[in-house]
Amino acid sequence: MFHTRFTSKGQVTVPQKFRRRMKLTGRRSVIVDQLPDGAVVIRPAKSILYLAGSVPARRPILTVEEERKAIHNAIAERHKVKDARK
Repeated sequence: MFHTRFTSKGQVTVPQKFRRRMKLTGRRSVIVDQLPDGAVVIRPAKSILYLAGSVPARRPILTVEEERKAIHNAIAERHKVKDARK
């Protein structure tokens, strides 16, 4: 348990030991909630990066060489369309 105070602006300093234990770093968002018994709960907010990899890719992942070929083909196709308009 840690003891802290509110400032006149309504801010609270979270003690360093608590921040380390919770792995809270600068600019990290937290969720503050109040339980029915009045207790206040502070927990780290999950970032969007937490969801990385949870949705399957719609297309297969290409190697660097395959990606380069795909880009080259797309550029060549675009030039064909432009040349056909002339």
